[in-house]
Amino acid sequence: MMANILSGLSLRFSKPFFIGDSIKAGSIEGEITEIGLTITSLISPEEFPVKVPNSVFSSQMIVNKSRAQWHVSLMKIPIKIEDIEKVPLISEEIKAALRSNPNVFLGRDAPFCYLSRLEGSLGDLTMGCNLKAMRKDELFAAEQDIIIQAAKIIRQNGAEI
Repeated sequence: MMANILSGLSLRFSKPFFIGDSIKAGSIEGEITEIGLTITSLISPEEFPVKVPNSVFSSQMIVNKSRAQWHVSLMKIPIKIEDIEKVPLISEEIKAALRSNPNVFLGRDAPFCYLSRLEGSLGDLTMGCNLKAMRKDELFAAEQDIIIQAAKIIRQNGAEI
C-alpha cells in the first residue's frame, strides 16, 4: 500500500501522463481515465476498464503515445507484375505527393515508396511516411486519402492495382 501511495505521489509530480492520454507501460496499454493516489484507471484497446496499482508504473518504462509528434504509417499496394517497369516513375510521383501532403510530418525521415516484393503475378509497392500527431479518426482518414491518391497515381501511369 505504501509503495502505491509513494508511486501515486511520484506520478502527480513527474506527470508522465494525464487523463485522456494513451499510454503503454509493459503489458499495460490504454487511455487514462483517472489518476488516484494508489490506483490509476484506464480503458484498454479492447474497451475494458483496467485498474493498475501505481507501484506498477514505478517499475515500467512508460510510453505516452499522446505526446508523440508523429505516427509512423506504412502501407502496401499490390501492383500487377506486367506493370513493373512503370514502378520507378510511380514511386517518384507518390513520394512527391507524400512530401506535399499537409498531414505528413517531414521533420524526421523522408517519405518513401519502393517495390518491396514480387510474388506470382503481383508486386508490392510499399510506401511509408510519418504523419503528424492527430486523433485516430483523423489518422485513418489521412491514411485513406494517401492510399486513394497513390491509387490515382498508379492508374494515371497506366498500371493496374
